[in-house]
Amino acid sequence: MVILQIVGYLFLFIASISSSVSMNFQKLAQYEIFYHDPRKRLRKRQTPIKTSVFCRPLFIIAILLSAGASSLDFMALTWLPPSTVGVFGSSSIIINLLVTRVILFEVPTKKEWVAITYVILGCLLAISVTPDHGSGMPVPQLLDRTISYVYIVLNWTVFLLFSMVLEKNILPAAIQRVGYPFIGGALGAQNVCMGKYIAYAFSNTIDGQLTVRLDTLLATILLCIGSVILHIYWLNKGLEKHDAYYCIIIYQTAWFMFTTLSGVFVYDDMSILTTPQQIMFIIGLLTAVYGVKRISVLHEKTPEGPETKVEESVDFIDTEPFKQSVN
Repeated sequence: MVILQIVGYLFLFIASISSSVSMNFQKLAQYEIFYHDPRKRLRKRQTPIKTSVFCRPLFIIAILLSAGASSLDFMALTWLPPSTVGVFGSSSIIINLLVTRVILFEVPTKKEWVAITYVILGCLLAISVTPDHGSGMPVPQLLDRTISYVYIVLNWTVFLLFSMVLEKNILPAAIQRVGYPFIGGALGAQNVCMGKYIAYAFSNTIDGQLTVRLDTLLATILLCIGSVILHIYWLNKGLEKHDAYYCIIIYQTAWFMFTTLSGVFVYDDMSILTTPQQIMFIIGLLTAVYGVKRISVLHEKTPEGPETKVEESVDFIDTEPFKQSVN
């Protein structure tokens, strides 16, 4: 069992790298519409490309990388509980900062680094008490509880309504900046929530026959597909206006939080923790939320596009590309 858990964590690590590269490629596809050199953004096109960003070759490659990452996450869910997958996925925040430096030459400001540190510390604090095994109740029985249905329906209802409000631009600026990448990550966490059931269903077939209800399995597959489509769309709505490292940090933090919450409410992972461990876990979540709030306030933008504070950035690469903005 320990060996399988190690393999599961290895899959999660590779998935984190693939997911970070995927999201950076999605940002490159956004830049390619306006620049001949999307990485450095020094040669602006006289006429932006009319083709939708979703049809760009870089975007298609990004989707393939994302699909590979999701497949590895599903395989890891065969041996690991959702809360562990979610919290371990917080390592993607660190991986993304490294990947974004290499691919897009984007660097957080010094003040933003402080906020990012809060996010990472909060995630690590939650990791320290996250269970490495489930509650012991069969997965189909866990998903069939009323609290599971209520949690899943509330997720979809709240985030769909929130997206409609964001579209109207009537919320405070700080919330608008966080909005799309946050709900993208939060709904994207449904992949793990549904993926746990799907992984269980196919790994526990007997002589080719399912041991779970077919209608429930089909519903989880449809919800999983729907969350994939919507979370990619919402993430790219954020990438249109903000730096990749900023959007992806918000996205990944929301993904970590709601993947972990699905483990709590749907798969009852927290039932095996002691009260002090539960308190520590909550403190970790709140610390990560505070970090997201700080980075949102710091990462202001002009109406024309993302504003990069070059003079405050860590000085280790050529920062000239940051003086360009997407009109």
